[in-house]
Amino acid sequence: MTREQSAIVKGIGILLMLIYHVGAIVGLNDVFSQTLARASHPVCYFMIVSGYGLYMVYRQNRLTWSYLLKHAVRLYLAYWIVLLIFVFGLGSIFYPGKFSHEWDDVLLNLIGWKWDYCEFTWFLLPYILMSFSTKFIFPLIDRIGNVLSLVCTFVIYLGTSFAISRYFDTYLNSHFAVYHVILWLQTLFIMSFGTVAARIKLSGKSLTWEKLQGKNLLIILLIVATFAIRGQIHTSAVNPFQAAWIVWLVLHVDFNRLVQRVFMELGNKSMMMWFVQGFVGVEMFREYYQPLQWPALVWVAWLIVCYLAACLLLPVANGAARMLRLIK
Repeated sequence: MTREQSAIVKGIGILLMLIYHVGAIVGLNDVFSQTLARASHPVCYFMIVSGYGLYMVYRQNRLTWSYLLKHAVRLYLAYWIVLLIFVFGLGSIFYPGKFSHEWDDVLLNLIGWKWDYCEFTWFLLPYILMSFSTKFIFPLIDRIGNVLSLVCTFVIYLGTSFAISRYFDTYLNSHFAVYHVILWLQTLFIMSFGTVAARIKLSGKSLTWEKLQGKNLLIILLIVATFAIRGQIHTSAVNPFQAAWIVWLVLHVDFNRLVQRVFMELGNKSMMMWFVQGFVGVEMFREYYQPLQWPALVWVAWLIVCYLAACLLLPVANGAARMLRLIK
């Protein structure tokens, strides 16, 4: 998977993320929108790309604690800038009293321990925990191999999914330490798809099937069929498999230059778009989208606003990262 392909997958992921969350703004009253939202589950796409990229860094002997710390601080910088703008800036002006300014609430939201300010940021801390744990997980995967690592992490995934579905309201929602550990464990299986893909690539084998390469119409039909089938399945157990299948299909697409640039642009700004999405549509300013009524129109408007916000805030985050010598 090249850098360009990784960016394209993340671009697809952020589009699906907005589709998945659009119901929080306008509600999903038609069968098509409900089916599409159920079939999206975007976190898996980002986890697969992360597992692939981090394993490549590991095999280049660059996966040091310093590297992981800088990676985490960059994420936190972008997140803190979003909180500064929307919670303590615009939120205080347009929605006074909506966001708690108590020091303990502020601190716990800043580190991602809680997500009172925006529930869509729940993934931040589990992802960072997963990133740091790769220092131990990657050598273990090297020892036990691809098949056994997928089997073991899948069993963990099923167990954690069951725990969340059964005990979230009664226990996990008030015991964040346990919940974050469970979320971290749940990410291992999804990440393993990307890790195994990287191991296959480094072994000299191809990740694609030659007979499918460039068959764009067939690939689109397969993707549409996958989403249609997935939309009828009411269990999250299939989410990682669906995402891995879609990513594999995308690797076979011959994108024209314009489409490739659009997906890569979205992918390169996906981190900031992920952080701002809830603040520019759900927690704040929802009333400006609701008159559009149709989920498709809301999605397009939300996408444009999220992208423009990312264009404004990402340079600020990158500038802060350069000042701290986190990036060149």
